[in-house]
Amino acid sequence: MIACIVVANPASAQRRLDGTYVCRAASVDGKTATCSSPPLVFNTDGSYQILTQHGTYKIIQGRWLVLSHSTKDGKAQILSRREIVFEFVAGGIKHRVVYRRRYEDTSGTGLELS
Repeated sequence: MIACIVVANPASAQRRLDGTYVCRAASVDGKTATCSSPPLVFNTDGSYQILTQHGTYKIIQGRWLVLSHSTKDGKAQILSRREIVFEFVAGGIKHRVVYRRRYEDTSGTGLELS
């Protein structure tokens, strides 16, 4: 359920997205949908993983995210280092998935979103 253009170059050094991002909001055809997208992990070496899919990512003009392996055409918009939005059309229906970075909770009680 992730929209991306095929590109094989790793993320540029000027901006990194290292960390785990989880689905925070989703919509299908403009209507709120259940967030069922799996976590998206960006590694320090410019690679990413979502379930069993592995590849590299590239950041274009500091605001567009492109993943090397994709099942849909398109790209994600980087709203901030904490939030990424994928928008794509599948089966003639517009989908929107918002991912938010997950940070370690310093109290040791688990993970929290920021």
